[in-house]
Amino acid sequence: MSQLSGLRELAQLIARIEPAYSTGAISILSHENKEEIASLLLEGLGAKVPVQHSSGEYANHLAVFKAGGNKFTFAQDFREVYISEINYCACRIPPGAHGLLVHHIDYPGVIYDVSQILANHQINISKLNVSREQKGKNALLVSVTDEGITSSVVQEIEHLPQITKVISLQ
Repeated sequence: MSQLSGLRELAQLIARIEPAYSTGAISILSHENKEEIASLLLEGLGAKVPVQHSSGEYANHLAVFKAGGNKFTFAQDFREVYISEINYCACRIPPGAHGLLVHHIDYPGVIYDVSQILANHQINISKLNVSREQKGKNALLVSVTDEGITSSVVQEIEHLPQITKVISLQ
């Protein structure tokens, strides 16, 4: 099985978290394995969406999926495939990852607030990315964890100030 097979699981994750996934479109950015990449993403989405091929080469980026006003970028390095960006917010979400997507209005202390709740539940953070449009505007905190996230943890984080949406990766 190819290293690219993780794309199927990543596309399944997007189909679960993106309500408008069936109306999306895929752009293949990779110069190699275009058909395999498209096939795995379509299989994971479980929807027939348009696929277009780009003419350029994009280093480690494989494909982009756009749906519902959101953009998900898939990449690959020597270890694995992963989601490398969500709406221009850098992240690294590999297949099978536990963690959270925390959409919020940027405020000082969001990293502390979310981390404190995870620590209180004995959940260890393995990767953390925070990106924002600009100071005080829409932001995204991506926390990949060693342990699974329960619905009670999601609900606790949803009650933090200026949190607009919390999505568990599992």
